[in-house]
Amino acid sequence: MIVKNLDDVIGTDADVDTEGWNSRRLIYRDAGVGYSVNDTIIKPGYEMEFQYLNHFETVYCIEGEGQITDLARN
Repeated sequence: MIVKNLDDVIGTDADVDTEGWNSRRLIYRDAGVGYSVNDTIIKPGYEMEFQYLNHFETVYCIEGEGQITDLARN
């Protein structure tokens, strides 16, 4: 079992801040579980395109709105 709080991640190397987004990586590659759990904030007006080759990721929106296109299925 892996137990983490967001406060455990903020301000560490797992707290990645860029021009368009801020991602707090709660569960990542180093956990060896094959998926990630991130608390990510997309900054207003920013558009992103990601491809995940080495893990699965679940995305959920808790505020605002967004659009996800599964490029592997198109």
